[in-house]
Amino acid sequence: MLPTTHTSSDAPTSAFSGSPPPTGSPPPYTAPVSPPLRSRSVPQLAHFGFPGHPPDVGNSGGSAGWAPSILDGRVRFREAGAAAQRPQRKRSTSSTTLLNGTPVPEPTGVPIHRKPAVANTGHYSRNFNDDDGDEDSDGSGALEIAPRARTSSRRAILPSEMAPTARPALRRVSSEQGVAAAGAVTTDPNSLPTGQRRAITAEAAISAEISPTRKKRNHIWTPILIFLNFLAVLPGLLGFCYSAARFCSSRHLIWTSLGWNAGGVAEARSTRLDWFISGLWALATAYFTLSLARGLLRRWLVYYTTIPTIIRVVSLQAICWPLTLTTHRVLSFDQPVAAWLICATTAAFCNVIQSWVTSNIVERKDRADRQRWRLFSIAVTAVLGPGVRTDKYRKGERVLSWKRVLWGTVLPFALLGWFTTSALLWQQYTARYKGGGGIDLGHPELNATSSFATSTRGNGSDLSGGSALASADVRVMVLVTSSWTNRSSANRHTFRETSVRLFPRATSSIAVEYRFLLGTPPSPHVGTRSGPGIAAESKEFGDILLVPAHDTYEHLSKKIYEGWKWASGLDVDYVLKTDDDILLRMDVVAKELGKLGRRREYWRGFAYWDIPAIKDASNKNADFAYDLPTFPPYTAGALHILSKDLVDLISPPAASRLFVKNEDQNLGLWLYPSGVRPIHDYRIQQAQVCENDMIAKHFGSQYVEPSGFGPREMYANIRAGRKQCDGFLRRWCGVCYPSCRGRDNHWRSWGFACDDLRGATLSERSQSRPSSALDAPVRVPPETFVVGSPGDPWIIPGVLSRHSSPFSATNDWHLLYMLCWTTGADTFQERHYQAIETIWTHEPRAVLILFSTSLPNDFFDDYTRQGYSIHVVRVGQNELLERHWYLGPQSRGWLEKWDEWQSGPNFFSHLTDYLRYLFLFKYGGTYLDMDAPWVRSPPQSDVEFIGADYSTLTSDLEWTLDEDGMYLAPGVMRFRRGWTVFRDAAEHAFSVAYTPDCFGCVGPRAITRAIGARRYQLEQSGLTIVPSHVLYPYNWIGAHELVRARPVGEAVAELAKLARSSWSIHLFGKMTNHLRIQPGSIAAEVFAAFNLGVPRKTGLLSSGDTELARPSPDWESGPQLRVPRNYTYRTRTDLETIETAHVDLLGSLNGRFDGLDLIYVRGVPPASTGLAATIRLATSRGGRVVLSAGSGSSGVWARTHRGEADPAGGGSVEVELGAQQANLRAINSILRGIAYVPPALPHSAEFDLLRIEVLWAGVQLQGETFVSLAAA
Repeated sequence: MLPTTHTSSDAPTSAFSGSPPPTGSPPPYTAPVSPPLRSRSVPQLAHFGFPGHPPDVGNSGGSAGWAPSILDGRVRFREAGAAAQRPQRKRSTSSTTLLNGTPVPEPTGVPIHRKPAVANTGHYSRNFNDDDGDEDSDGSGALEIAPRARTSSRRAILPSEMAPTARPALRRVSSEQGVAAAGAVTTDPNSLPTGQRRAITAEAAISAEISPTRKKRNHIWTPILIFLNFLAVLPGLLGFCYSAARFCSSRHLIWTSLGWNAGGVAEARSTRLDWFISGLWALATAYFTLSLARGLLRRWLVYYTTIPTIIRVVSLQAICWPLTLTTHRVLSFDQPVAAWLICATTAAFCNVIQSWVTSNIVERKDRADRQRWRLFSIAVTAVLGPGVRTDKYRKGERVLSWKRVLWGTVLPFALLGWFTTSALLWQQYTARYKGGGGIDLGHPELNATSSFATSTRGNGSDLSGGSALASADVRVMVLVTSSWTNRSSANRHTFRETSVRLFPRATSSIAVEYRFLLGTPPSPHVGTRSGPGIAAESKEFGDILLVPAHDTYEHLSKKIYEGWKWASGLDVDYVLKTDDDILLRMDVVAKELGKLGRRREYWRGFAYWDIPAIKDASNKNADFAYDLPTFPPYTAGALHILSKDLVDLISPPAASRLFVKNEDQNLGLWLYPSGVRPIHDYRIQQAQVCENDMIAKHFGSQYVEPSGFGPREMYANIRAGRKQCDGFLRRWCGVCYPSCRGRDNHWRSWGFACDDLRGATLSERSQSRPSSALDAPVRVPPETFVVGSPGDPWIIPGVLSRHSSPFSATNDWHLLYMLCWTTGADTFQERHYQAIETIWTHEPRAVLILFSTSLPNDFFDDYTRQGYSIHVVRVGQNELLERHWYLGPQSRGWLEKWDEWQSGPNFFSHLTDYLRYLFLFKYGGTYLDMDAPWVRSPPQSDVEFIGADYSTLTSDLEWTLDEDGMYLAPGVMRFRRGWTVFRDAAEHAFSVAYTPDCFGCVGPRAITRAIGARRYQLEQSGLTIVPSHVLYPYNWIGAHELVRARPVGEAVAELAKLARSSWSIHLFGKMTNHLRIQPGSIAAEVFAAFNLGVPRKTGLLSSGDTELARPSPDWESGPQLRVPRNYTYRTRTDLETIETAHVDLLGSLNGRFDGLDLIYVRGVPPASTGLAATIRLATSRGGRVVLSAGSGSSGVWARTHRGEADPAGGGSVEVELGAQQANLRAINSILRGIAYVPPALPHSAEFDLLRIEVLWAGVQLQGETFVSLAAA
C-alpha cells in the first residue's frame, strides 16, 4: 500500500472563450521526496493548462478523453495550438496523482489495475519553446518528459484519459534508470478487458494522428556514416605510415643521419628520431580528428535528417584534408614533427570545443542497453564519446565534461608533448656535444674511387674502360670545383657537354679523368633539397667527389685543400684544378702535357706577384686576416696545373695548414717555402675577354655576352673548326696579351703591369689599397693645450679641463668613470645610489664624472666625506657650445637646434648617447650606464672593450654585425681617448639624418654601424668585443627577471654563477625603472653584496613610487670587514693549458680577489675623521701577501715582516694610514690591492690561511680566508 500525500487544494485552471472551463485533473504527477537534481537528461516538468477541449477519443467508458502518445517508454504530449503551463511541484514522501494540477491521493488497499480512474475534460498541450535555439528534429514541437535521476522516488504522471471509468489496468512505467518516468504510463493489453484494448488502440491512433512521431532512421545508414566518420583518421594514418616508412627505410647518405644518435642533425633536417616522433603525432592527429568527427556526427544525427548529415560529414573531411596538406607544404615536408604537432594541436583544441558544443546530445539509454561488448563500449565511450547509431541520441542541456576533456585530450597531449620535448632535447644534446657528421664523415665520399687509385702502369689490367687508361704514360686528374646551388648544377651539365667532350680519348701516351669537387651542404635545408638530385647525378655520371669541408665561399680554401689531399692519394702525374663555369681546352692542354711528359716541380697558370691583400669590405675576396704587405706569387684560380710532387707537398699526411680567404693565394703561400715559382700562362683569363688561343675561358654569372652565347656556342665553334671567339665579345684585351691592336682598351689601363716570366702585378698600388674609410686612422693624437691655461681652463680643478684630463695620459686612465643623469633630481632612485656604490666597491680609487642637466653639485657629499671622488658637471646647450664639446660640424649643428630637439620623445636618451661619445673621444676612460652595476670589474684594466648583445627583431638584421642579430650595446664601454670611431658615429648619428622618434638610432645602431664598417681594422688596433654574457647576461626582454623575487637561496646561487663569468648586470631602466627591486631578487643580492654602508639620503623605490627607501640598519652598526670564506688559487697559465674559454675575461686569478672574493670594509665608525688606521695581513703556511702598485695613496707606508706569523716561513704585511689619510676609500684601496702568492716550493702545502686585521677608530675588524692550493 502506498501512503497518501497531503497536498494543497489550490489548482490552476484554464479558460476557453465560448466553452466552459475544463474539469478533471491534469496528467498525474508524483512529486519527489526531495527536489530532483537538475541534469541535461531531466528537463523541468511543465504545468499543463489548456484553454480548449481535447479531441474526443473513444474509450471503454464512453467518456471523452485524450491519451498522450507513448514512445520509447516516455510520454510525449503533442502541440494542440495553445500555451501550456508548468504544474507546481510539491514535496512528498509518497506517490500521488495530479488531477488538473491538484494532487489526489491514491486509494489504499486497491490493486493498481482496479483503482478508480479520474475523468478529464481538459485539453493538454506543450508550450513550444526550444531552449537552445536549435531546430527541433522531433517534429511539431513535441515535448519529451525525460526520466529523472536514480535517486528520485518512483513517480508517474497519469493522464485521466488513460483512466476511464471502466478502470482499465494501469501500471507505472519506469525509466531506463529504474525510476518512474515523468508522465510515462501505459496500459497493459494483456491485463485489460477486450473493450479496453480497443479503446487503447483507438487512443494510440488518435495520438499518432495529432502529432505523428519521428520516423526511425533506417539502420542501413549506420555503416555508411561509420565509414564516412572514419575518413577523418585517413590523413593521420597516412602520415604515420609515411613516417614509419622513412624511419625504417635506409635513406641516402646525403639525406639524413643513419642512426638514432642524431649524428647528422647538423647536416640533415630530419633524423630517425624525428620521423619516430612525427609518427606518434600523426597518430595523435588521427585520434583527435576521429573524436572530433564522432562528436559532430552525433549532433548532426539529432538535428538533421540523414542526407544533410552525410553532406556535413563529407564537408568536414573536405576541410580537414586540405588544411593538413597545406600545413605540411607551408612548413615543408622535411619538418614532420612541427607539421604534425600543429595538426594535432589544432585538432585537440577543436575537439575540446566540440565536447562542449555537443554536450547537449545525450544517448537514449534504452538504445544503449542493446549494445554488445559492453566493457569495450564503455572504454571507447569514455574517451571518444558514444557511437554513431542513427537512432541513439536526443537533445539535452550543454554541460562540458571536464573528465572527458582531461582523459581524452589533455592527458594524451601532455604525455606526448613531454616525450617529444625530452626526445628532441636529448637529440640536441647529442648533436651538440657528441656530434656526428651526417655526410661530413671526414673522408671523401660518392665517386671517390678512381682508375688512378693504384699503380697499374703497364700491367695491362682493365680498369674503368680499358687498359689504356690504366697504363698511360701521362695521367691527368682534373678537379672541377662546384657547389650545391642550382646554377652549379646547370654548370656541371654544361661542363660535361662542352669541356669533357674536348678531353682526349685515353691512349697509351695520356689519359685524363675528372671529378666535380663538392663539400658538405651549406645548410640542412640545402642538403635535404638538393641531396637526392646530387645522389642521382653521381649515380648516373660517376663524377662527383664529396669532400669533408663546408661548401661555402668562406671555406673554399678548405674544400680545395681537401681536393688536393684526395688527389695526392692517386697515381697520377699532373693534377689540374678549374671551375665549373670555365670552358677548358683540355684538348690543347693534354697535347702540351703529353709532349712535356712526366715532370717534377711543375706549376703553371696565370701568375700574379707582389699583390697586396684586398681590404675593401665590399669585395667578397677581401682578406682582413692576412697581415703581410703582399702575397707570395700565386696563380689565378681559373686553372692551376701542378705536378704530382707539388700536390704531395701541399697536402702531407699529417700537417696543419694556414688558410686565408682565397684559395689561389693559399696555393702561393703553401708552395712559397719550396722555392718553386709558377710559370706564367696568359692564355688563362678570368675577366670577360675572349682570345682565340685561350685555354681557359670564364663564363661567370656576372658576365653576359651581348649575343647570349655561352660555352655551348664556343664548343660548337671549336668542333666546327671555326675560331673559338666567333660571335663573342672581343672589345677588350686580355690581361698580359702581347697585342691589343683593334681593341677598345689596353690592359695597362686597368692598372696592371706584366712580366713574361713573373706574370701580372699592379702598376699602381692605389688600385688595390683600402678605401678612404679604411685609410682613416684608428686613433688621433690629442690636441695640444696647456691644462689650466685660458685655452684649456679647468672644469674640475685637477681632474677635468675643457679638452683633457690628467688621468688620460697615465696608466690610471681606466679609473676615470663617466656617468650621465639627464632627468630631474627627484627621479634619482635608490638603485642608482647602489649602482654607484658597486663602482667604488670594486674600484675604490675610481674618479666619477657625472654629467647632469639637473643634479646640484653637493648631491653626493655623503660619499665625498668618506674620501670618494665624484663630481657633478652641469651640461646644457650653452655649456656644451661654450666648452666646444662637439665632435664636428654635424654635432655642432645638432647642439644649436637644442630647443627644437628637446621636445622629442627620446631627447634625453639621445643626449646621453651624445655625451658618452664625446667623453670617450676627448678624455677616454670607462663609461657606465646608471642601471649597470658591477658584479666584477674587468680583470685587466688596460683592455679596451665594448659589449655585444643580440637583437630579437628581424628588422634589425639590416644593421647588426651578423645574421644572428649580434649588435654592439654602448651601455658599458672602456677606451683610451682618441678613438675616431666615436667621433664618426656621433657625426653621422647627429647629422641632418637625425631622427628624434627613433630610440636606438643614435645608440646601438650608430655605434654598431661605425665599428662594423671597420671591424677587422679596429680589432687589430686593440678593440675587444666581449661576449653578451659578460655585460648583458639578461637582455632587455628578460631584464625584469633581475628584480623579481625568487625562492630562498636561488638568487644567491644565480649571483655566484654570474660572478664567475660576468662583469655587470644591466637592468635596462626603460624596462625596469617602474618596478620595485624585490627582496630575494638577483639585483637585491648584488646590491647587498657590494654596498659601502655609508650613511646617506635615500631615493625612490621605483619611478612609479612616491615612497623613499628606508635607511639600512647596517649604517648604524659601524664598520664591518667582508672577506671570502674560501678562495681557490688559480693561475691564468693553468687555465690556458686546459683550454678554458675566455681566460682573459675571468677574475680571481693569480692571487687577485675579485667579484664575490672581494676583501673590503663596509660602514664607517661614528667618528672616523682625524683617526689613523692600521691594516695587518698574514699567512700561516708559507704563502706571501703583496700589494699591487697604486693600491695606496700619499701618506701611506707599509712595513713587511717575514717569519713573524708562522715559524714555518710565513709572511706578514702591516700598513699604517696617517690620521689625514684614514678613511673608507683609503682602507679599501689597500685591501683591493691585495694579491696572494703561494709558497715557493711546489706541493709544500695544500692550503693556506690568510688573516686580515683592520684597526680603525678604535674598532678592530678581523677576518680569515681559507686558501686552497690544490690547483696551484
